[in-house]
Amino acid sequence: MSEFSITRATEADAPDLGIIGPAAYAAAYHDDWDDAVGFFHQLKTFGEHAMVATLARPEARVWIARQESAGIGFLTMFVGSREPINSRDGGAEIPRIYLLPGARRGGVGKKLLEAAEAQARAEGCTYVWLDVMEHAEWAIAAYQRWGFTDIGGKTFSGALRPGRSRAMRVMAKELG
Repeated sequence: MSEFSITRATEADAPDLGIIGPAAYAAAYHDDWDDAVGFFHQLKTFGEHAMVATLARPEARVWIARQESAGIGFLTMFVGSREPINSRDGGAEIPRIYLLPGARRGGVGKKLLEAAEAQARAEGCTYVWLDVMEHAEWAIAAYQRWGFTDIGGKTFSGALRPGRSRAMRVMAKELG
C-alpha cells in the first residue's frame, strides 16, 4: 500500500466520509442482512448527512485517512462517553472505524486509532472503548492486537439475518 495521511475531518470531508462509511460497512457486514429496507436504513447512518450531523456534535472527533487524495477510511470518537458495562467516567467511545477493503492490513486502522488515542489523552480521557459484532472475528482480533480487552456484551439493535448473532462485544483500552 502506498503512502496515506491521517487528518482531522471537517465538514468539507463529509461527502467523502459519506461514501467511505456505507461502502466499508456494506463490504464488511452485507451478509448480516436479508432485509433490504433495514439494510438501507443502516447504511443511511453512515451517509453524508449523518456525517455532517456527527461532525457538528461538540463531543465528536473524526479523522479521515486519505491515499492519493481519496478517502480510504475514517474513525469517529465521542469524548466524555461512559462505556455501557461498568458506566465508568473518563472514557471516549470509538463507535466507528471503517476502512475500504483495499485499505485493510496496511496500518491505516492502527494510525487512525493512534490519532484518536492521542486526542483522548490530551482531553483527559483515561480509556477508549468500542463495541463490535461478536461474529466479526477479524475485527476483534485487530482490536486485541491494538491493546483492547473484552469487558462484556450487549445486543445489536438492528434486525439481522436469521441465524446471525445480535451479540456484541464491548472492548476497552486503558490509556495509561
